[in-house]
Amino acid sequence: MLKQTRVIILHRMPYSDSSLIVKGFCFDFGVLSFLVKSAKSKNSPFKASLDPLSESEIVFNDSGKSDLHFIREASLIDWFPNLRKNLEKTAMAEVIAEILLRYLPAGLSQELDFRYTEKAFQILDRSENFQDVLARWLWHIADCEGYALNFSECIRCGTPISQIPADFSFESGGSICANCLGVFRPHYSPEFLQDIAHLVFRLPLQNPRQIEEEFFKYLKSHLGENREIKSYHWLQEVRNYAFCNTNS
Repeated sequence: MLKQTRVIILHRMPYSDSSLIVKGFCFDFGVLSFLVKSAKSKNSPFKASLDPLSESEIVFNDSGKSDLHFIREASLIDWFPNLRKNLEKTAMAEVIAEILLRYLPAGLSQELDFRYTEKAFQILDRSENFQDVLARWLWHIADCEGYALNFSECIRCGTPISQIPADFSFESGGSICANCLGVFRPHYSPEFLQDIAHLVFRLPLQNPRQIEEEFFKYLKSHLGENREIKSYHWLQEVRNYAFCNTNS
């Protein structure tokens, strides 16, 4: 049966001298694997449409007998060229791709996850204000996968929290009000707690990397996969290298 969908290409690997296996995140079917015959040929009709970190429209054959599908047609929607010119942007996109490959189920529609991923790639490609993209994407993905945190009310007493929480607990699932915190010291700094509020109200984050790291650990623990995300280490190395060059 032929099916048509939009797909963000996450990864590809050689299958033979002329063919490739491509893993993509599909709007309608989640993460799927595809066999692309003669993809390495200079006359291949696919060309850049199946490059990693690109978005394309594909038609593929789903026989229902295998997890490996055959792509029949592919047309490029967006190659995200500016994303590829910036090493930190590319590394952030690679982290997103690896998390999707690791955690998302195959065969199930993940429409919201796809839209948030597409939006993240568009911001990385078209904006210079991209530093909080990964933090916000992790927040949205946690929500989409059923691990949403409570920002709007205290997780202990239910009191509405309209501004900055007195503390925050990833382990317990959300914000803590001043009355429930009592005489105890908060786990997080005032800057971090302000960033939590800024996430909700879509305001700029002061330290997106700390938010990013906490959501990253939260998502890993709840999805039951504790292996390291290699691209995240690469992202940190890229940032450290850029910082060292700026201060040299």
